[in-house]
Amino acid sequence: MNKVTKILVTAIAVIIFIVLFGALIGIRESSGHRTPGILGLILFAGLVGAIRAIWKKQSNDDDTDASILQK
Repeated sequence: MNKVTKILVTAIAVIIFIVLFGALIGIRESSGHRTPGILGLILFAGLVGAIRAIWKKQSNDDDTDASILQK
């Protein structure tokens, strides 16, 4: 995946996160809560995981860079 595609997919992931987080906040506020709660943390962890997966370097087939745990 080239860099432009990664930037585009990252921007889409952030936009989806903002929409879902806004919906979560709206639903929680209508029921009387002030914070997003555990669902907000789950959404944030999902965003971080998605961004890490998008920008993860692909490993080469060379065994010189791999650690012992990856072999």
